[in-house]
Amino acid sequence: MFRASAFVIASLFSVVLVRAQSPPPAPAPAGGLVVGSGNFFSPIVTDLDKATAFYRDGLGFAVPGAPSDAATNAPLRNMFGLPNAQLRWVIARPAGIQGGVEIVEAKNVASHPVTRNVQDPGAVTLVLAVRDADTMVSRLTRLGGVVVTTGGAAIDVALGGAASRAALIRTPDGHFLQLVQRPAPPAAAGEPTPDVMEARVRLTVSDIERTLRLYRDQLGLREQSPGSFSSTSAVLQMLGLRSGMYRQAITQVPTSGLFLQFIEFKDVDRRVVHADIQDPGSTRMQLRVKDLDAAIKAVVSAGGRVVSSGGIPALLPAGQGSPIRAAIVQDPDNLFLVLIEAR
Repeated sequence: MFRASAFVIASLFSVVLVRAQSPPPAPAPAGGLVVGSGNFFSPIVTDLDKATAFYRDGLGFAVPGAPSDAATNAPLRNMFGLPNAQLRWVIARPAGIQGGVEIVEAKNVASHPVTRNVQDPGAVTLVLAVRDADTMVSRLTRLGGVVVTTGGAAIDVALGGAASRAALIRTPDGHFLQLVQRPAPPAAAGEPTPDVMEARVRLTVSDIERTLRLYRDQLGLREQSPGSFSSTSAVLQMLGLRSGMYRQAITQVPTSGLFLQFIEFKDVDRRVVHADIQDPGSTRMQLRVKDLDAAIKAVVSAGGRVVSSGGIPALLPAGQGSPIRAAIVQDPDNLFLVLIEAR
């Protein structure tokens, strides 16, 4: 469950890559706590089998093997802060992209579905560059996805200064997928173009400055693109909004190639929806850190909390090697971070 795993940012919704064939990212900064990432998107779902079909059949992600479970792994259940829960998961991998989507189901524990709008703090969006947005929208809606974009279909919109076709989809468990189609570069001879070519993660936050004080200043993510408030009508339509303004900041996780974007809205109704980790609609992502205790302290000092049982890290079995120290924390905007201490 814990496998280590020339762009120009022109606007809020430019698609920044997470690709295995990209040039290697620069080394982690000496003072930063975060030194890499693992699985970049981990949705909590009601029904693992149905959710697996959604990502496999709708997005074309590879799902090797049967689901795993934590029935004999008490340390893992303690890391979740759910010592008596039944946990199952699978990892769905887009072709040629580092990391994966780790889909998690929690049973035998009280839970409540989480419903957020894209502008609500805590909403997490998996942004995907795709080969054919209209075909993918059709597949995903047949599997229970709902088109949030005004008009119920992908629209033509300029994103990152480039003509695009895009749509925002809500998954059956309340997570968001943003599909962006652009003219694809020529494929290598004999190699088919994959359905999904690039991936990134976007978190809606209540206050970008507060968020950057945690992720940039304390955890050491590199800020790539600060922004000011905008209200482009086509972008709002793509997000399913009639009005409002948005601004963003884009950061990069050191050494991993993963880009994490933060977006803040104003002049539109927003709700703060608190959730627990077992609630369908909650989302996790994995970060590797060089000092787990310091990283936990940074999140808690920023207003987050420790989720793991007893408020302490778990020691996860690691085959022949020494145990892996890891903990789950909840950041101030309701994103759950799996912090894994790098060896």
